[in-house]
Amino acid sequence: MSTPAENLTRVEYARCDPALWLVSLFRTMYRGRRPGGLTIEHEHNGLKLKFNVWRALDARDQSVLLATIALAGVLGRQELHAGIRHCRAQQLWQRLQPEDLALMDQAIVVKTTRYALLQAAGMADGKAEYNRLEDCLERLSMVGCRVRKDDYDWSMRLLSYAETPEGQLHIALNSRLAEALSGHHVYVSLVERRALLSDAAQLTHAWLSAWLRQGASNSIRLDRLAEKVWGPPSKSIATNRKRRERIGKALYDIGKLHGWQVLIEGRGATAKATIKRPRSIERE
Repeated sequence: MSTPAENLTRVEYARCDPALWLVSLFRTMYRGRRPGGLTIEHEHNGLKLKFNVWRALDARDQSVLLATIALAGVLGRQELHAGIRHCRAQQLWQRLQPEDLALMDQAIVVKTTRYALLQAAGMADGKAEYNRLEDCLERLSMVGCRVRKDDYDWSMRLLSYAETPEGQLHIALNSRLAEALSGHHVYVSLVERRALLSDAAQLTHAWLSAWLRQGASNSIRLDRLAEKVWGPPSKSIATNRKRRERIGKALYDIGKLHGWQVLIEGRGATAKATIKRPRSIERE
């Protein structure tokens, strides 16, 4: 049986709920500015999703969430529900703040360490990174998710976490994140992500991985794609132009990844990218 340390080298991809990853919860931060009190809404296959974000989430927060999901697929996970009796498990469940139909759902708990999570997220080891990891987990744990469709009403925090006296980190992932591990999902390659150096490229890659199935191709305007990374268009023409340029650079870097093909046509506001995804990701 392999050890957790050995499994770290196998954290190559995360199975993700496509609805959650098309919402564009994660965005680039401008000069360290981190807005608060954001409400982000999205509709997916008839589901109306609403997210209340305490503090804006960036590419580092996204890396931590992807790493947690990936570790859940490698290290295994414990089911979490309203009837759980263990004291720490009860605490994790309550911190998820399930409401309405979510009360009958099952979340999962991933047991890991801060060091393992940093490694899986592609973050350096050190006191500063440990502090940043704590900040990431706090921000992620404060995101409220609500999903509605007709009589269906579901609400739960994105995740919750706690540390044991022995230093083990327990992270509870909400039921939508949990279901994607064994049900309908899209793959986000962490190997590809670690090859991308800019926040814009990593965020673009994650969104495209949810938007475009393997083996398929599609086109999208650069301005539209920029909204997935920076949010609504700026009132400044110059700012929108810079975003378009950065998206073009991000697509260039993604196009260098094995199997991805990117063709950019046109200029200015009419510029668009035609993107083709790889047919498969190597998985064990």
